[in-house]
Amino acid sequence: MTLAPTAADPEIERIVAGLPKVSLHCHLIGSVQATTIVDLARKHGVDLDGGRTADNLFDHASYEDLDEFLRVLDVAGSVIRDADDFHRVTYESLTDGGAAHNVLYREIFLSPPGHPGVPYRTIIDGVLAGMRDAETDTGIQSRMIVGLNRNGSAAAALELVDTVIEHRIDEVLGIGLDYSEAVGPPEKFWKAFRRAGEGGLERTAHSESGPPHHIETLLDLLGCSRVDHGYHVVDDPEMTRRCVEERIPFTCTPVSSDIGRYSGSGDGTHLRIKQMVDAGLLVTIDSDDPPMFGTDPTHDFRALAVALGYGLDELAALTMNGVEATWLDATDTRALERRARTMIADLAAGRKAQA
Repeated sequence: MTLAPTAADPEIERIVAGLPKVSLHCHLIGSVQATTIVDLARKHGVDLDGGRTADNLFDHASYEDLDEFLRVLDVAGSVIRDADDFHRVTYESLTDGGAAHNVLYREIFLSPPGHPGVPYRTIIDGVLAGMRDAETDTGIQSRMIVGLNRNGSAAAALELVDTVIEHRIDEVLGIGLDYSEAVGPPEKFWKAFRRAGEGGLERTAHSESGPPHHIETLLDLLGCSRVDHGYHVVDDPEMTRRCVEERIPFTCTPVSSDIGRYSGSGDGTHLRIKQMVDAGLLVTIDSDDPPMFGTDPTHDFRALAVALGYGLDELAALTMNGVEATWLDATDTRALERRARTMIADLAAGRKAQA
């Protein structure tokens, strides 16, 4: 099952296709095309859910049930096993799923616990090779974020952080916290996040379905400098005010979160994101797990443009928020900003030429 296309006029299509994009919330496992999963399953002799094919592997509408989505995500992770696999899925995600949509930069979420039995260095080496080849071929830049599985134990999370620090490379910028909040509340992982901070790693965490006080936990106990999703922040005026004042970035994913009924009401209104933007929060836009939710970097911006009436100015502001929210150093951030502003100016010039 696929999502129905969102109708948009030619000018919106021109804008969303040409808009430069900064990707801060995209999971590698969830970025793998169904055809690639089938190929890798065949390579490793794995039966996919009783013989599922590329045509029926992903059932987007069923992901309103988070557990069903995570089950399929685990299936995808289980067939990515060797360095060549990680190279392939990384390269495809960054090129066809990134540069082809004018993504200039991506911080890739890795999920080592989602690849049972695969050594950490195998994952990192394969992903790094894919990143380098993608940049050579398309110019897209990328870095890595290592995700901790909140459905696992606090001890396992701490052990993974120690592994990240032991095998630290410059391309790994920080850690995240994903999977189900209902099973793994953020405070459970404070030791792992403290260790990450001591090791010089940046920190973020998913906070999609939890209460507003989880945002406070992320900022004050876990030391996060970004929040992934975080739509419920607007339920707490004081927390909203604090995050506005401190310029805390929120990495929102319109299409996937709307299917899960977090960023709207499951009806494509994206009201939560509108409330966050209107409140002055630093909102960025990405695609989460694009093929698994029937979306891509262009389509997520299209969804907001159509639902909220956003034009170039509003969409470009979201891109520039993404530039500000990266974990790049000051030199690389300025270079990315120049690239993005140049492309936005070209889009604006095209708009004026048509007027």
